[in-house]
Amino acid sequence: MIHRTAYVLVACGDSARGSAIVEQLEQQGMRAFWCATAREALIAPRPDVLISSLDLPDHDGLELCEALGSSATPIASILLCDEGSIDIYRRAMQLGVQDLCDTSASPANIAESVEKAVEVLWKQGPDSSFQATIQSTASACEQVQRNLSAWLLVRGIAPSTRCRIATALGEGLENAVRHAYPGDIGPIEIEANLHDCDVEVSIRDRGDGMTENQKFEATDTEKAGGFNRMSALSEDLSLATHANLGTHVGMRFSAHRTHFDEDQRTDFEDFDFLAPDHVRALLDDIESPDGHDVVHISPALAVTIGRLLAGPSPDRFLATGI
Repeated sequence: MIHRTAYVLVACGDSARGSAIVEQLEQQGMRAFWCATAREALIAPRPDVLISSLDLPDHDGLELCEALGSSATPIASILLCDEGSIDIYRRAMQLGVQDLCDTSASPANIAESVEKAVEVLWKQGPDSSFQATIQSTASACEQVQRNLSAWLLVRGIAPSTRCRIATALGEGLENAVRHAYPGDIGPIEIEANLHDCDVEVSIRDRGDGMTENQKFEATDTEKAGGFNRMSALSEDLSLATHANLGTHVGMRFSAHRTHFDEDQRTDFEDFDFLAPDHVRALLDDIESPDGHDVVHISPALAVTIGRLLAGPSPDRFLATGI
């Protein structure tokens, strides 16, 4: 039995079947909700686990798995389908679907698959993450850029990387404002996860989505549009969009921060402050260079180093050249 309460979304066109699965899940101690269409599932609260029929009334169930699953915060997904084709299995594997159950599987068997999926999902442990849902207004977009930049600052991400991420976020938000909700206001979900040396940022709207032609136009590398600028600012850019299911933009940024190593030269131009080991190493290099290369530091760090070289007495400062 799961001790934490998992939220499970059941997307199934058969109301009797969906209700039976929900009832079984609730008996197992989970919170469950049934919806008949992919559109209803998209506007419901984000679940821990998605159970979706392949043949939903308005969309392919795998499209719903992609729309909900393409996010910085992972969910587990289970697909209900009759004997599928190789193409369906391949798509499910590519989308990270945890399990495929026959449409005739008993609610008890489906609940067992859900418990296994939740156990695997929660064993991964929570990542350092930022989450926000805003309305598509100019002031809200600017505020969330500031909030994300502050979140990155607290986690030690260097200034130029913070600038790249916040700027790319602004481009993605503008895309949602202009194209997902033209002439209207709607929700935009922003998520960021810090994984080792990478920051992954997700922007998801619930607007109309793009047609294939619109997607091709938006991602045309010959045009200087917002997606082109996001691609230039990030290491990786992905775009998932479906008509009536909204658009998801995923970006990955390299956030590796160089640390001082005796065998390597550190570039200090991006540092907000210096750790004691950095201070000692920099002062030693400046006062006794020993043929080392020039140390690159920002203007703010140059002032700090100058004060450290001068020490408490201004006389030394006047006699020391920087």
